[in-house]
Amino acid sequence: MPTIGAIYEGVIRDSDFAKRNEIAIREILCHIQGFPEMSDFYTKNREEIADLQLFRAYLARFLNGEPVQYILNRNRFMGIDLYVDSRVLIPRMETEEVVSYAIEKIKNIYSQKYISVADIGTGSGAIAIAIRKSFPSFNVYATDISRDALEVAKINDSHLKTNIKFLLGDHLEPLILKGVKIDVLISNPPYITNQKEIDASVLTYEPFNALVDIEEMAVYKNIFRTYKAICNYPFLMVFEIGHDMAASLSKLIPIYMPKAEWHIIKDVNNKDRILSIYIEKE
Repeated sequence: MPTIGAIYEGVIRDSDFAKRNEIAIREILCHIQGFPEMSDFYTKNREEIADLQLFRAYLARFLNGEPVQYILNRNRFMGIDLYVDSRVLIPRMETEEVVSYAIEKIKNIYSQKYISVADIGTGSGAIAIAIRKSFPSFNVYATDISRDALEVAKINDSHLKTNIKFLLGDHLEPLILKGVKIDVLISNPPYITNQKEIDASVLTYEPFNALVDIEEMAVYKNIFRTYKAICNYPFLMVFEIGHDMAASLSKLIPIYMPKAEWHIIKDVNNKDRILSIYIEKE
């Protein structure tokens, strides 16, 4: 049986795609070997590979363009290992920035107060789970229009024992129907309007409806129109936004929330990424 190191070197040598994605290849090998940390790859790479046939199957899928997160059913987000599959969008580093911002904002506004938070369009449950992990006493809701997505989110909730309340439905409708009031709303809705910006593998494998905004800013507009039905004051909303949305949002927000204090924050790549809206009282 070949060693891990020999298999790795052979793959990297024979494929330009593999050379550009060395980390993913190491992730696959560590998963097959049952290594808990990526660093184990370097200290144990003389071990025999545990399942060569499985590695070849995973490698074929990866070289065909399938994201490694779907192959391994695992994605790390905010230091949390999440289950993911093709029913949900793979959580990105940009969304980690959104959640980190929201956590700091919540600490500054609400201090130790017990509050309710809702993640709208939860997908894998990544945002809701990260919030719950940071604020274990908070009441956290997560909604999604996709029953399949909620099934994935519930897998993560059960595994991580975060006790999130899941609701099926579009936008704020499930919260309104249940009579739920919240203090903080967080959402990473579909916002991409130009499909040419999306990698081919992303379009092929990830859920289209979680990526592409067919009707421009549809989710934002719906929430702006209906938030009063579910909010407590002071009310905080934090959204992930597209890099090209600042001008449109700057016109839209004053129409629906003339008294709101709002800001657009750039990410580490200096792109507009976070929309923060705070309403003290109306």
